[in-house]
Amino acid sequence: MKILVIGGTSFIGRHLVETSIKNGHEVVLFNRGKTNPGVFEGIRHIQGDRRTDAHLLENEKWDAVLDTCGYTPNDLTPVLESVMNNTKSYMFISTISVYDNYEQDRPNEESSMHNDQIETDEVTGETYGPLKVMCEDLVTQAFGNKALIIRPCIVVGPHDPTDRFTYYAMKLTESGHVALPGGPESKRMIQWIDVRDMAKWIVSMVEEGKTGTFNAASTPITLDAFIDEIATNPVEKVWISDKELEEHDLGTRRFPFWMPISEQYPEGFFIVKNDKAVAEGLTFRPLKETAEDTRNWAGHRELKAGPTKEMEEALLKKK
Repeated sequence: MKILVIGGTSFIGRHLVETSIKNGHEVVLFNRGKTNPGVFEGIRHIQGDRRTDAHLLENEKWDAVLDTCGYTPNDLTPVLESVMNNTKSYMFISTISVYDNYEQDRPNEESSMHNDQIETDEVTGETYGPLKVMCEDLVTQAFGNKALIIRPCIVVGPHDPTDRFTYYAMKLTESGHVALPGGPESKRMIQWIDVRDMAKWIVSMVEEGKTGTFNAASTPITLDAFIDEIATNPVEKVWISDKELEEHDLGTRRFPFWMPISEQYPEGFFIVKNDKAVAEGLTFRPLKETAEDTRNWAGHRELKAGPTKEMEEALLKKK
């Protein structure tokens, strides 16, 4: 297959490219050449901005387009207009943030979504989900039953630029007292997807001509079990209650994967159903393997996510 990847040198895109090449496909990248420009030097690059240079894609035929970095309608429209008449299928990375209600049940692919018509082009915590809904609509309008829309939960693994999962993978190599968010309640759940499992599955779906919309997410487990699986040494878990965490301002260094348990989020996190994707072959490697591979990739650099050592010590002193 001749596959065009929009982006392709960052996290999800990078793994999609690696998997596509491994499977013997011809891969072409279209991006600005700003993120990890030295990656994949051996394959063809078309350099340009998706908003202003998508016309560079018009005169070639593609078996599939893999779009990893569309966040607003202004990102999508130029690309869709340039490839819709010369592409057999279009895969778009969306998000489970499109869903607007977690109160009664875990959302599936047919659950209600945000219906706000966002005027701004700015992606924020409030606009991210609604803008992705608008992007999905554009992809569906352009490609109909040739569209494959993937809604991942938190994506983790090597080359993750957010350090959210990496924080726990590294922190839980320590011994002694470790501050952890919320509590060990059985209803407090966690869900993730290893980027390599997702990439392998997406490429196989494209190869088989599968289309539709799918949640890409692991089978959830309790936060307590999640911590036990990742820890490499015995740790003394010190649970910091939701109330304490809300009172103690950690700013952007708050604990990853934590939300207060509430009527809106009764499991303390975004948890979705994954039955449809599993039925189509999505599989999950052991969490221990994901953690170990993430640690090996991350090394000992300073992480962007999670409380600092000083913040953790301040929380522990209150216990």
